[in-house]
Amino acid sequence: METRTYPVEKYRKCPIYFRSMRDHFEYLTIIKNQLYTAHITVKPYWITKLFFDLDISKRVDKVPYSQSQLKNILATLRKMAETTIDFVLDNKDNKLTKK
Repeated sequence: METRTYPVEKYRKCPIYFRSMRDHFEYLTIIKNQLYTAHITVKPYWITKLFFDLDISKRVDKVPYSQSQLKNILATLRKMAETTIDFVLDNKDNKLTKK
């Protein structure tokens, strides 16, 4: 199984890592030395999957997702990561944030 990684981003001084394995896309973030993660499963559009399977895709990176679909997937993961970071950093009652 091939794992793809994407550029690291930051939000509120927390790194956000993105990766994909087949149809599973995942973010990982570190908040106060704790690792948080979540994933989503997204199927490629049938036409881009067909081009990919027939090996007639002109994509250099050879993934069965259109560029717009990949952009939307990563944007969704970023929103999920931002929500997690905001919740952990802003929730005063959260036991994980207490020292």
